[in-house]
Amino acid sequence: MPKIALAQIEVYDNLNKNIKKVLEYINKASIKNADIVCFPESCLGDEVLNLYSKEIKQIQNKCKEKSIYCIFGCHIKENNKIYNSALLINRNGEVQYKYNKRNLFNGLDLSKTSPGKENKVIKTDFGKIGIIICWDFAFPEHIKELAKNGAEILDDSGISKDVFRSYPLTRAFENLSFFVSCDAFTNEVLCESYICSPLKIMNKIKNREGIIFSDLDLNLIKRLRKKYNCLD
Repeated sequence: MPKIALAQIEVYDNLNKNIKKVLEYINKASIKNADIVCFPESCLGDEVLNLYSKEIKQIQNKCKEKSIYCIFGCHIKENNKIYNSALLINRNGEVQYKYNKRNLFNGLDLSKTSPGKENKVIKTDFGKIGIIICWDFAFPEHIKELAKNGAEILDDSGISKDVFRSYPLTRAFENLSFFVSCDAFTNEVLCESYICSPLKIMNKIKNREGIIFSDLDLNLIKRLRKKYNCLD
């Protein structure tokens, strides 16, 4: 049964401080034997990086050292375009997947950020994951597509205002998946993070920095999908 960790961390206007914070919380997740630790959208700040930057390499090395998966948000420049991205690092310290946010929110994304075009389900050694970023949640057909393609765990890096408080459990229920929503600890967002099964909120953290854990029974997802058949 895989164990997931959510790190609701403070995000600074300093790249090195943000890297230090991410590395610290990878250590915290590893101590509790988590299989994966999830971080918020843009948790490295607004600085634009490339996939081969030394800062991203630090996170890769830490994941390899601790044999843990990690999802974190940053801004990546590729082919002269800037993307609001989420990177999945595997236990070997490799960038297994990069998702570029498809649905940008006016005023919150960088003025020159380009939308991504594709998304897919990623197979890990503990289950199948679908990744979305913040405003993607407002497009349920996008999330349903991931669930139909086999995603058992859906990760949303970042939520914003109070109106969105109820959606993590709703998205978990309608997609018969575990739904994980990881927020930052700042004044600009809701400061609430959730781990949800299709049937309940399993764990949450509000208005503080910290880390939460849950064990995910993937057999529950199989049983519910077989019984209710909601994804056809």
